[in-house]
Amino acid sequence: MSSQLSRRDWLRASGLLTAGLGLSRVSVAEVSHVAAPLVSTFVNEFSFTDDPFSKMNKLRARLLANENPLGISPAAKEAMCKAAELGNRYAWTEFAQLKKLIADDELVTPANIMLSPGSSDILMASADYFAKDGGTILTSAMTYDDLLERSAKFGAKIVAVPMTKEYKYDLATIKAKITPDVKLVYLVNPNNPTGTVVPTAELESFIREVAPKVPVFLDEAYIDFYEPADRPKLGKLVAEGQNVILARTFSKIHGFAGLRLGYAIAKPELLKAIKPYTNGEFAVSITTLMAGVASYQDKDWQNHCRAENAKARDYTSKALAGMGYDVIPSSANFILFPIRMKTKTFSNAMFANGIGIQTRDFDGQPYCRVSIGTMDEMTAFIDSFKKVVG
Repeated sequence: MSSQLSRRDWLRASGLLTAGLGLSRVSVAEVSHVAAPLVSTFVNEFSFTDDPFSKMNKLRARLLANENPLGISPAAKEAMCKAAELGNRYAWTEFAQLKKLIADDELVTPANIMLSPGSSDILMASADYFAKDGGTILTSAMTYDDLLERSAKFGAKIVAVPMTKEYKYDLATIKAKITPDVKLVYLVNPNNPTGTVVPTAELESFIREVAPKVPVFLDEAYIDFYEPADRPKLGKLVAEGQNVILARTFSKIHGFAGLRLGYAIAKPELLKAIKPYTNGEFAVSITTLMAGVASYQDKDWQNHCRAENAKARDYTSKALAGMGYDVIPSSANFILFPIRMKTKTFSNAMFANGIGIQTRDFDGQPYCRVSIGTMDEMTAFIDSFKKVVG
């Protein structure tokens, strides 16, 4: 198996989570109970160059981790600096400020909100909780794999149905696969790595039909890239008492990838069940928390980041299409498309040109996933791409 890393492993290795820890790799033997076709699909999602970390500081365009190239909002920076004066105190009432803002937007109560250091903590805790007695996690092939990989390590069986020809979740087939052994249905919307979305009406209908039978975990890491008027407001399903967990992160449009802030929205009893498996809300620093309060309210900055992302994404998609490449339509801050070179060869060549990207193989087809950077970075990507592919 080629050298591959999940997002969490990549963060560990690059020092963004915990400095000094070595790479954590999962071998096929560790997930031998997972159906063979799925092993290559979700375990260790993306491959990189032979040694990406020694080259990280030399990159002209860092387009491999779905980060916000515009950074955090000016309001968040100011709030974070002010909060540094409180660094000698534990956060207490400050948690309530952010929960209230989220709850008001999502039509739930603060009791429906659990904060976390990024959404990864929510994903890992949910994996531990729902896999603790075995059973099946039901999902779709070609989706984000952290929760799935962790669940498999702790004894769950992963069942993934194929996506549609448009690279979208086949909700009808997923629904047909539900058995008493299924402990959780896992969906990512917009999906990673495809960038595709499930129409809101279909998603609502699916959750209302499925959640009474089995909990649905909806990973909405990229939800902020929807236009505000089009954004699904599924907090109402939580308010109705549905067994659904909505996981969100500030790592994307808010630019908090290195600051670490996220949250879950669910029924209080579901949050109570998952909480012992988390690092706890006190894992969120006071500086990050207050920056989050400011960023959440800074709609102008979010609109700016959303517009710049769409502009650079459209430019890149059109440029690739003009070279004869079929780009999967994306609603996120990355695009995925099939390439005509072996993944390692392509990755090494792009890194040699100073462009950091990710690659993967799916059903024998090599793909490139490129994060959307600034317009200058995407121009550099296209120029280098032309050189590499000839």
